[in-house]
Formats: sequence, structure tokens, C-alpha cells
Amino acid sequence: WRWAGARAAAGGVGGSRVRHGGGGAGLASFPTLPVAPCVHLRPSIVGKPFWNSWEARKPLKLQEAKISYRAFGTAGSDDGPEVSYKYAVGPPPGSKKLALGRFELEGGVISEVNVVYETWGTLNRRRDNAILLHCGMSASSHARSTEENEAPGWWEKFIGPGLALDTNLFYVICVNNLGSCYGSTGPSSIDPFTGKPYGSRFPAFSVQDQVRVQFELIDHLGIDVLHASVGSSLGGMQSLCAASLFPDRMKNIVSISSCVSTAPSAIAFRQMQRECIMADPNWNHGDYYNSSPPVDGLRLARQAGTITYRSGPEWQTRFGRARTSNKLKIGENFEIERYIKHQGKKWAAQGAFDPNSLIWMSTAMDAFSLERPDENGVMSMYEGTKNIMHPTLIIGVQTDMLFPVWQQKEVADYIRKAGNNSVSYYELDSIFGHDTFLLDTVAIGGAVKGHLEQEPHGANHLYQEAAAGATVMVNTLINQDFSKESVMGMFYHLDTDHDGKVSIEELSALIFLIQLSRGQKIKLTDVVTECLACDRNKDGMLTKEEFLCIAYLDCK
Repeated sequence: WRWAGARAAAGGVGGSRVRHGGGGAGLASFPTLPVAPCVHLRPSIVGKPFWNSWEARKPLKLQEAKISYRAFGTAGSDDGPEVSYKYAVGPPPGSKKLALGRFELEGGVISEVNVVYETWGTLNRRRDNAILLHCGMSASSHARSTEENEAPGWWEKFIGPGLALDTNLFYVICVNNLGSCYGSTGPSSIDPFTGKPYGSRFPAFSVQDQVRVQFELIDHLGIDVLHASVGSSLGGMQSLCAASLFPDRMKNIVSISSCVSTAPSAIAFRQMQRECIMADPNWNHGDYYNSSPPVDGLRLARQAGTITYRSGPEWQTRFGRARTSNKLKIGENFEIERYIKHQGKKWAAQGAFDPNSLIWMSTAMDAFSLERPDENGVMSMYEGTKNIMHPTLIIGVQTDMLFPVWQQKEVADYIRKAGNNSVSYYELDSIFGHDTFLLDTVAIGGAVKGHLEQEPHGANHLYQEAAAGATVMVNTLINQDFSKESVMGMFYHLDTDHDGKVSIEELSALIFLIQLSRGQKIKLTDVVTECLACDRNKDGMLTKEEFLCIAYLDCK
């Protein structure tokens, strides 16, 4: 049952109603899942247009919504329900880079494409436990903190042991988008022919181009079939696109707050953002890298974007008509105005994003459609969705104005009409609008976890694999069987990277347990010292030969 993981993640916190749109076999009913903080829709308004219902109801008290202004912070601060990650242009510390060489895009050819990515968890021997996590427009590959980069990632609370993308089970790959400014090739990258940033000469590209670049990386990693393709917003578009283009290379699909084709309203919103940048004299048609960048344009574009990322219901609860002063003045009178201005200033002042990346990637989003030509050359949504036969989870948010819930229903309907009987659609009443996928760890996280781990195409075989490894370890210790064959069996199960090496940290702990089980008194520090002495390459890893050279194991 796809919500098995959801209830476990919920932890019994009381909560919010989630509307279920039906779907896969066995989903006869739908449990109540928690989400906090969240405004509850009253029974009298269910089934009515959400915005009309909200305007018609009496003002909501904070106590009724179970939230407070303190929880939200002030208009000029980042306290409260704001995305906590911060970026600087360039590849995140600790990220990896792959050079792909020449790549043909919809608008032209790039002679040298680089892809930046990060990973979490361990790829198993069958290489079938990988999850491709697709980024939103303004996100980097840094979805979660790492040892090399402890800064929180944009999906920090969704990735890790026991979380939605469970790194005890899955190998999570997050790729920075083509066109971005966080390491992958984009308008700010250096053109190898000129030695200067591409700027205005960077070719236009499509969402499909971005997905093809990502699968070049998947090929490089030696992964034939992904466990899942997961994404939200632009990442949700990419997830659907990946299933359409490469149907045989994944088992499950998750799309949150996306679409099968971009709506005119979203195009209008993003055109306004682009105009904010392009109207800044410093933009210089995209060639500003050796002069002052269009900071004012970027600031205004972010302000405009913030209006579409959050929701009126949240701001009604969070700010209402709170004033910044009692005196009426031109320019700023309300806390909501201060908040919007703060969001723009913060983004521009941090130099967090390249204005050209916003223009180029938002253009790709506007052009997006899953349609393909049929046998008569007529563009058809059926042709674009007929390959999506995987168990599919579609999530929408009632307050999302950028990707409204009618678009999420449309996604589910098109895929079902194409013949997929394993489509689950869920509609959340969170007040955080489009940003819900970044903030609601309970409803979003629980839904995603349940979908990814439920059979068929779930995680049972991964649990069994982990249990088998643990059984080998425990049986060896209990039976006191420290023959070379048994010890090498343990080494094999610890060699999760399949490179013939195991970290000294892990082997030291294993040897320490073996010695304790044999009744020997020994200090863990002594074991570590012994292992370090056998580390011929001084790389913190031991090969099986180096492991067997430790004399007191009696396993030569």
C-alpha cells in the first residue's frame, strides 16, 4: 500500500486533510495525513472553488490555524516558513563534474557541456536502487548537506536515513540543470572558442534537452534502470519528460506541482520576470559579465516570482493588513510589501543567481509540452504520454497559483487515458502555495516515501538485501567462525561501492567486534592504529589483501 511509509513518517501528529484522486489498484480508501502548519478547509467548502471559498469565509484566527506570527517570523527576516538554503554562483563545494563534450540543443550546438551533480547513499551491486532527483529552476545540485559541504540543501529534510528518499535504501543523484549557474554549462559559462562567457550567444534549449543531458550522466554512472525519477516544479516536468523519453530506464515516477504543458498564466508570470531583468540597462542583451550585472532587474524579478511561489491565504494569515507605520506614505505601508521587497533584495544582494540563467531556463519552461507528433504529423498529448506506464504519483496543492491543481489533475488524467492504471493523484490544502514541495516534509515526504517503497517496483528487495548482509555479520559473530571464507564474506557485504575496498572506520569496528566476541580485551584505538598500519596507499581504505594482513585475525 503506497501510504505505508506515509503513516510511519507522520509520527501520529494530528493534521490536515488531503484530497485523494484515486489511482492504483488497492487504493480503496485514503487516510488522513498530517501537515503542519496548515489551515484546514472546512467541510462546507470542500468541492467549491478554493479561492472563492477562501474569500467568502470569515477571517481565520491564528489559534484555529494552529500557527502564530512568531512561527512565521517578521517580514524582513528569514525566520519562519522560508527555504533555508543559500547559494553562491558556481558549483557547490564537494560536488562532482562530468564533461560530456559536444551536445546538440534545440537552439544550436554547444561544443563542451559540463554537468555538476551530487550523490547520497550507496549504489548497490545490481545498480537498480538509484533515484534521479530533478532540480527546480533556481536550485543547485546541493539537495542535502554532505561531509564536504555541511550547508543545508534545498531538500535537506527529505533526503537521508529513514526519510522520503531513504539513503539506507537508495542512491540519490541530483543533477544541476543545463542552463544554470551552479556548475553545469549555462550562459555564464566560458565558451572554449572565445575564452569569454557565452552570454547572449548561448543557444536556446528545451526541458527535453535538460533531461537528455541528465541521462548522459546516468549512462556514465553505469545505471541502466533507475528506481525512480522524482521532481517538483521544473523538476516535475523533467520527471514526466524522462518517463516519456526513456520509459525503459525507470520503475517509478513522482511529479509534484508540474504540468504536461505550460499554461498561459505561467508564461505570463515568467515573461514579467524576464522583462524585469531585460529592462535593466545593465543587462546589455545578456552580455554583462565584464561589467555591472543587472542587479535591480534580478531583484524585481525575484519579487515578482515570490508572488507566484507563495499564496494569498498564507499572507492573509501571516501578515493580514498589518501596517509598517500608522502614517500613510508613498512606497511602503504594509508588512506584506516589506516582505516582498526583502525577498528581492536578499536574492540580488547575495548574488545567488545569474539573471541570464533565469531568462534561458524560464524560456525552456514556457515552451514545455509533452506533446509529440502522431503518425499524421499532428501534435498529440497521447503520443507524449503513452510511454508513461510506470506507477506514478502526482501531487498538487490547492493554493498553488503557478501550477494550479487543475493542471495536476490534467497530468493524472492524460496518463490514465493513455492506459496507465497505476496513477495516484493527491491534492493538499497547504497554505504555502507552490513552495509547499520545499516546506511540507510530512504530507509531501510521507506521500513520496510511501510511493517509492510500495510494491510492485518498491523496496522489498532492498530491505531483504540489507537484512542478508546483517545476517552474515551476526551469524559469523555468534558462531565464532573466523575462517578466511567467513571473514571475507563480511568484507564483501561491507564493500558497498563494489571497488574491492572498505573504509578503515568500518573495518576497525568489525575487527573490534570480532575480538570482543573472542573474549579478547582490546581498545578500538589500537584496532584503528593496526588498520592504518596496513593501509599501504594511505587512502583510508583497505583492500581484502590488506585486510587479511592483520595478523591477529588468524584468517591467513
